[in-house]
Amino acid sequence: MKHDELIELRREIHRHPELAGAERRTAALIADALREAGLDVRTGVGGHGVVAILDAGEGPAIGYRADMDAVAVAGGAAHLCGHDVHSAIGVGVARTLARKQTSGRTVFLFQPAEETCEGARAMIDDGALDPVPPREVYALHSAPLPTGTFAVAPEFGHPGQDIFRIEGLSPEEARRFESLIAGLSTVTPPTNSDELARLSEDIQTPGGPLTSFVYAQVLREEDAVQGWVRAWPDSRYEEIRSLLHAQAGPRVRFIEHLPATINSPEHALAGARHLNATLFHAAYPFNGEDFALFLEQAPGALFFFGVGEQGVPHAPDFVVDESAISLGIDAMTGFLRTRSEQPSLR
Repeated sequence: MKHDELIELRREIHRHPELAGAERRTAALIADALREAGLDVRTGVGGHGVVAILDAGEGPAIGYRADMDAVAVAGGAAHLCGHDVHSAIGVGVARTLARKQTSGRTVFLFQPAEETCEGARAMIDDGALDPVPPREVYALHSAPLPTGTFAVAPEFGHPGQDIFRIEGLSPEEARRFESLIAGLSTVTPPTNSDELARLSEDIQTPGGPLTSFVYAQVLREEDAVQGWVRAWPDSRYEEIRSLLHAQAGPRVRFIEHLPATINSPEHALAGARHLNATLFHAAYPFNGEDFALFLEQAPGALFFFGVGEQGVPHAPDFVVDESAISLGIDAMTGFLRTRSEQPSLR
């Protein structure tokens, strides 16, 4: 596939967004493109996940994750988080390496259900990494940065997430807990360019205002509330759980905890050197990432990738500069080749 064909692949995925767990059409498009390049492709992994293995002979195995699902919006779904871009770049990297790779193996993981933080666990449990366990694993995520630029946060990445539910409430109690949980937040998402610039400055400040934060969201029902909390550092979760237990007693139930996405310092810095990436010194507060579960299987890093500065992911005005696709393919192809061609970190 030429780069213009990969832009068209992105547009095709963009025109037909599929929610978490329903990525059937997207997965089929990706699998067909990978088979055409000669990769060993397995579909239906952990739902609609696609695993493709490029075997170029002796050498370390490197993992690369790209997510596929769209964001739920009023009336349906839309690609407002850049997963269509991630998928196109992942296919482009796979097809380019299929022509250029000289040693080692690369495991491409096209993941469903990232938005619900369910897909990574489902793929791992379904044996996505078993045939070729990667020595290290990488991913990128669209970000409101100048087109084609990279950033990475050694020892940071994304906060984890607690999901909880409080039941058996009167309407008055439900309103009270809604207010209590919403009031836990110490940060709010940027809504304009000035706030985005301030957030960028805070993330790049060692020991800055994002050293510790809480971001909470809640949905009130007639006799219950359900919500989630993202926090840094992890010790803050215990504080919040204790508060909710004290206020709600046995009526609060913690459904799931997603671990924090913590980039390996060595692997993140190796990527930063190759990609000329800006270093972030705090976790990005407003997104969880189940790529954390792949990082529990092998060290690696998630890179923020600039797709233009119009809107932030999940915002209605989020728009991608499509020229980023070819830049991302070239950059990540080069980086993964360097990782496959050396026996250990330098």
